[in-house]
Amino acid sequence: MRTELRKMTEDEFDKYIEDFIPDYAKDLSDNFLLPSDLALEESRQFMDNILPDKQESDGQSVYNIYSIEEEKNIGVIWYNIQPDSKKVFVFHILVYEDFREKGYAPSVLQQLESDMKNQGITSLGLSVFGNNPGAYNLYKKLGYNTASISMGKTI
Repeated sequence: MRTELRKMTEDEFDKYIEDFIPDYAKDLSDNFLLPSDLALEESRQFMDNILPDKQESDGQSVYNIYSIEEEKNIGVIWYNIQPDSKKVFVFHILVYEDFREKGYAPSVLQQLESDMKNQGITSLGLSVFGNNPGAYNLYKKLGYNTASISMGKTI
């Protein structure tokens, strides 16, 4: 399975954000016990702050994951290179539902790791929500270590 990262067009980016904002808001609401309206506002503000110039925002890399065999986009990866600390932070990796469980996510992350290592990057980080054990287990298999745990309780 071969993939390549392809820059998004503005229309592709707009569609990605249109889907991402409510999805991220649901994760915020479910995991941090925020009311849904506040979570949606926080999600919008986060995107406005971190991606003010959309896919061309300084320091941010937002790409389609393109499958050579499928001849189509099969997902999205968004990451930030922090050259001073020689770190990459993956904000989001998404493999579309029809392409899950086929090894694309580990392949893309391993390729990113290799590419970044060749550029002198020494660490790669990401976050995973507590209600996503599949992603957590994948990252553990790929050698990621738990760096922090947030916990909450409804009272």
